[in-house]
Amino acid sequence: MTNALWIARMSVYSQSPLALKSAVVLIETKIRQRSALLAAYKMPREVAILGTPTSMQDILLYEARAAKQFWSVYRTLLPTWTRFTSRAPRGSDVTNQLLDIGYHHLTVKISKNLKRRDITAAIGLLHKPRTAKSKPLVYDLVELFRADVVDTEVLRFLRLKKKPIEKLTQEHIVQLLHAINQQLQKKHYLRDFKQCHTYEYYMDLQITKFIKAVNHKEVFTPTLLPMRHDSRCT
Repeated sequence: MTNALWIARMSVYSQSPLALKSAVVLIETKIRQRSALLAAYKMPREVAILGTPTSMQDILLYEARAAKQFWSVYRTLLPTWTRFTSRAPRGSDVTNQLLDIGYHHLTVKISKNLKRRDITAAIGLLHKPRTAKSKPLVYDLVELFRADVVDTEVLRFLRLKKKPIEKLTQEHIVQLLHAINQQLQKKHYLRDFKQCHTYEYYMDLQITKFIKAVNHKEVFTPTLLPMRHDSRCT
């Protein structure tokens, strides 16, 4: 597929009723994965109710309410020395710094995946371009993987620290990225295939399914990972 053909199809798709439905799926998948993370620590899951959205603004407001709930519970799982109060991109505290680093690592991987397919990231559903270099589609797709990979590994990383981190160092960053890369290579049972595949394969599959949805004018239908711990791939 040429880039021009994708731009034409994505332009039409993003303005159609399908875009609203697929945006709901993106956010609901993100919340489902966050809920699985909290459940793993026996914490209450997110309970925000979406209802019937009539615009992207409705979905974004819903996501903001759900995010507020998630981060308020996430905060209680962190060591008190982190002094984490809420998610703040480019925040000065160690938790937000590590989250920023992890999310950037994921966006780079997704950008490379799209580039390999000759898919431009200039048009998205939930996110809008702010500059000529913006990649709203990458920011849309990363929503599918944040909780499984970055939120999970940052929490584990900080909980395992025996001493408070006074200042983030290159060594800390390398350790976190190593943990994230290990998580990407961890195998999960995919019911659709009745086989175990790496999380990185799962990411590629989700991106493929999104592209297919746009090309065939369908609502995005993701493959879902098991909500509970699954020992079939260990």
